[in-house]
Order: sequence, then C-alpha cells, then structure tokens
Amino acid sequence: MRDRAVIRHRLSQYSALWLGGFLLVLIIAAGASLVARLDLIDVADLVLPVAFVLLGVAMAYGVGATVVSRAGLATKSLVTALGLALLLPLLWAPVLAVLVVAAIGGSVIEYSTAYAGFRIVVSQIIYPLVSLFTESPLATAVWAMFQVAASVVGFAASAVQVWKAVRGFLYGGDGDGDVEAA
Repeated sequence: MRDRAVIRHRLSQYSALWLGGFLLVLIIAAGASLVARLDLIDVADLVLPVAFVLLGVAMAYGVGATVVSRAGLATKSLVTALGLALLLPLLWAPVLAVLVVAAIGGSVIEYSTAYAGFRIVVSQIIYPLVSLFTESPLATAVWAMFQVAASVVGFAASAVQVWKAVRGFLYGGDGDGDVEAA
C-alpha cells in the first residue's frame, strides 16, 4: 500500500513539475518577448537552459529521494524507470511554452541555440531507438511523434494536477486518501 502511495506521489510531483515548467516559461517568455519586446530567440536562449537544469535537478531529486527511501526494490526500480522515460517529455514542457509564445507572436524559434540543441540531443537519443526497428530514415516523423506524445503526456499530467486541485477545493482536503508518501 505504501509503495503505491510513493508512486502516486512521484507521479503527482511530475505533473506539477510539467505544468509549473510550462506555465513559468510561458509567462516569462510571453512577458519578455510580447510585452517587453525582447527578441524571443534571445529569451529562449536564456530561459530554456535554466528550465532544463531546474527540471532535471527536480526530477533527479525526486527519483533519488525514492531510491534512498525505505520503499521496496520494485518501487524504486519503477520510479527510476518512470523518471528516465518521462524526462524528455518533462523537458519538452518549457520548449512547448516557447513555441506557443512564438506562434502567438508570429516569430520563429528555430534559430535559438537552446532550442536547436534540444532538438539535436533528442534526435540523438530517439534516432538510435528508431533504427532498432527500421532502417529507413524517419527522424522527422519520429520528432513529430515525440512532440505529440510529450505534449499529450504533459497535458494529461497537467489535467490530473488541475483536477486534483479543483476536487480538493470543492470537497476539501487533498483528495488522495493515501498515506503520506516519501
């Protein structure tokens, strides 16, 4: 029972991280580029690396806290595997926020060093996985699938987080009913 609560707690934290990373970068990028009229490429080159580091450290802290906790080996392994599998969708949140601001402002983001670096690193991770299953060059299609999958994962995680907050507001408490998680 406690191990399930730990997993649910970590997934809830992941949801909050995704939504927080997206909204914070969205607000900063929109404020800087749309309101203050700074170049979005410069803003992205400043904001994205900081967001990547902060989100990565937060994810590592959550996984690390579980690994050193008294949770069972299966729980530790599952949280670690989920942390690795969900890291790229988590890092996609601030990138998606900058892309939203770029779409609203009618600017292009492809010349951002941070954005280009993110795409290159993701391609270097995903392409070898795709090449295990096929020999044809599907990098563009895989990138598009990653964007859709990461956005769906992030949206679902955010929707769950928002629903929990609304449910807690309407019915009182946090709505989990679980024991305190590590």
